Amino acid sequence: MSGTLSEDEFRKQCRALVAFSEKIGDGWELRENGDDIYIVKKVKLPIQFREDSSEECAIIPESDADEDMVEDSENSSIVPTTHLISFEYHVTYSCSYSVPVLYFLAWHSTGQLLRVEEVWKIAPPCSDTYSYITQIDHPVLARPFYELHPCRTEQLMALIQCEESDKYLLSWISSIGRDVGLCLDIRYAMSDVS
Repeated sequence: MSGTLSEDEFRKQCRALVAFSEKIGDGWELRENGDDIYIVKKVKLPIQFREDSSEECAIIPESDADEDMVEDSENSSIVPTTHLISFEYHVTYSCSYSVPVLYFLAWHSTGQLLRVEEVWKIAPPCSDTYSYITQIDHPVLARPFYELHPCRTEQLMALIQCEESDKYLLSWISSIGRDVGLCLDIRYAMSDVS
């Protein structure tokens, strides 16, 4: 089974995802710019950082997150500090790869964008994190965004595709989005989003 998606099918699945998102109040938005179409979601996530650069950081599940983000300034090199990080995710279509691509921005509550090194720490450790997450211009907005590179998407999707090809976009977001804190509500899996 092919791991690619046609642009027409991408458009159809984006519209279906956004329509269902509106029903459940999940926050996905459809954006159109000329012939280009993409979907956007904004979230805030508590992220636990260690100030020494040798350690990874962790996205804290909502159930474990304290409402008050506390920082220990005396021992910041030893004790992890939790920051509320804003994420803006954009899912676009790559004509070159014939697959969706995830772009995102992430910034601290001060408005300062996360440095690329901080972004690499959020992603699960893998041998090629530095090539998997890159900084590149957004294909529609022409501004710098972080990108989860689409070079292996076709292989991944060929492995996980089920008989329901109308679930491609949901399967893809569920598979790669969690690497950078983008998780889908369980109601997408239990519904007929198509």
